[in-house]
Amino acid sequence: MAGRPKASEARDTRTEILDAALELFADKGFYGVSIRDVARAAGVGVSALYHHFASKDELFAAVVLEIRPEGRPSLGPGEPPPFAGDAAELPVYLERLLLHAMDRFAVLRERKRFRIFLSDGPRLALEGRINLWERMLVARQPIIDLMARLMAQGLLRQADAELTALTFIAPLMMWRQLQSVSPDHVWIARPRDFARHCVTHFLNGAGARPE
Repeated sequence: MAGRPKASEARDTRTEILDAALELFADKGFYGVSIRDVARAAGVGVSALYHHFASKDELFAAVVLEIRPEGRPSLGPGEPPPFAGDAAELPVYLERLLLHAMDRFAVLRERKRFRIFLSDGPRLALEGRINLWERMLVARQPIIDLMARLMAQGLLRQADAELTALTFIAPLMMWRQLQSVSPDHVWIARPRDFARHCVTHFLNGAGARPE
């Protein structure tokens, strides 16, 4: 008699539900998809889906904002380690952060997630269906924490850490939109130049001034 499957071979039901929901939301939008549609596409029962997600709204938020069950924010697989250098090394580190994000955003899965976010996210937030701002804040937390540490180390000017983080990541939102509507644009074809340009302007405004 065959033994029980190893943990590595066990079915990851939550991931399969998220994958199915991503494809359906990208194809039909939030309002064109039912919980039964997602369960059917994932090959699970509706009760199994509700075991992982309490509602379609919660499932949608998990799809577009990658809300992890443990709730720990992350910049994603392969993110650069915490910064441990000096002012001379900071531009290179910040460029690596932007390039890491752009590498992630360039894959088809991330492009689908962003398209869903743009088409349905703000409307659902205005209807009170999802707390979009709170969810986005969780996703941004690693960058906010980084900015606070850099200020504490005297590498950035003292300011509101959240606003400084928004200033740093705002060009990434523009880059993602540009990627969606004009994938042949020069800044999409030259991400390293784009990252260097953005970091230079960011540090010109936010960088610590010499005494």
